[in-house]
Amino acid sequence: MSLSVITPGNVAVITGAASGIGLGLARACLNRGMAVMMADNNGDQLAREAGSLNGELATAECDVRDRDNLEQVRDQALHRFGRIDLVCNNAGIGLTKPLTDTDEVEQRLLFDINVGGVLNGIATFLPVLIEQGSGHLNATSSLSGLVSDADLSIYNGTKFAVVGIMESLALELHRDHPALGCSLLCPGPVATNLLDRSAQQLREIGSDSQPDAQTAAYLQAGLAPDEVGEFAIDGISNGDFWLLPHADYTLKLLEERLMSIRERRLGVPEEWSDYRT
Repeated sequence: MSLSVITPGNVAVITGAASGIGLGLARACLNRGMAVMMADNNGDQLAREAGSLNGELATAECDVRDRDNLEQVRDQALHRFGRIDLVCNNAGIGLTKPLTDTDEVEQRLLFDINVGGVLNGIATFLPVLIEQGSGHLNATSSLSGLVSDADLSIYNGTKFAVVGIMESLALELHRDHPALGCSLLCPGPVATNLLDRSAQQLREIGSDSQPDAQTAAYLQAGLAPDEVGEFAIDGISNGDFWLLPHADYTLKLLEERLMSIRERRLGVPEEWSDYRT
């Protein structure tokens, strides 16, 4: 089992760090005396948020779809801090829309960011951790990577992919590089600006998608991003692989899903709007 990387003086690189869960992760690392490289595609917001934080940190504007961008972030972190101990591949985008209403451009954008961003992060940072002989890779998936729901087909698809990638990677690291750690964050509702930021990115590619009011209300009733950040960093420190901030609700839905699989029927989950944190 790898030693915890959550140690004062160690270095974290976090994508999607200008808001939401990414910002919560950054705060949690800084609270523990770590140095943090915050990366995000929104440079203005990144600068504003970084200016409000205390601790040793650096920022880099970055599009996780572009591996060259991520390699520049890696090089900046190594130049500034000399090492990288924790990588949180957190950047993501959402879309609430029936599958038959989505188009190829929307589908490609979600897969390029949510899946391609994680793959690019692994390809960019894992060699550094292997060379160091220590370090930890984390990725943010979702409850939507474990249980499907209507109108989330593309989002579900991307987040299920992240679960599969990280589970397989964890097994490979356990076999080939046991000194390295790996974990997967699968939160339920978190009160973030994901829908607004996603809508902005979708508009940039010509999509007419708008934030869904029911989904927005569901998210806003959820945990605060800082709570999720603290939970995730504590879990990484404890050596957990599955980081489930909404564990009881998540496990309940997974039990219902397993029962439906055993009975060879379609599982129809309860309405998410019935959930209370």
